[in-house]
Amino acid sequence: MTRVAQCHCGQLQLSCEGEPYPVVACHCQLCQRRTGSLFHIAAWYEKHRVVFEGRASQYTRDSGDAGLEMTFNFCPQCGTSVWWQSPRSEGPTAGKIGVAAGCFADCDFPPPTVSIYEKHKHSWIDAPEGTPCFKAGIPPA
Repeated sequence: MTRVAQCHCGQLQLSCEGEPYPVVACHCQLCQRRTGSLFHIAAWYEKHRVVFEGRASQYTRDSGDAGLEMTFNFCPQCGTSVWWQSPRSEGPTAGKIGVAAGCFADCDFPPPTVSIYEKHKHSWIDAPEGTPCFKAGIPPA
């Protein structure tokens, strides 16, 4: 299965092959500020399963709740944050890129497999039943 994610104006798009893993709901304050929403949903794909089209501008933050540098790629025309990556070398997102699940505009997109940084979660938001939830990041295996 191929899913296509794109920015608001359509100039920047990604074709992603296969199913994402993990799909992460993040409630950290930086994700709230970056998206303008109360949380974000990241679909993680191995980079070799993604085809990039269009131009992207980048912003690199030097930390965050996880203490990791993260580089965000967004459309220079409409400003939509479409995908990002970190230098993480271990864990379920190592060697992968995160794609904003909302950029797929797919009502059948898979639900989160994990919800993190719930210490910043708004009280009226709940993860789907059975979703592992953590006050901070995903604990080491």
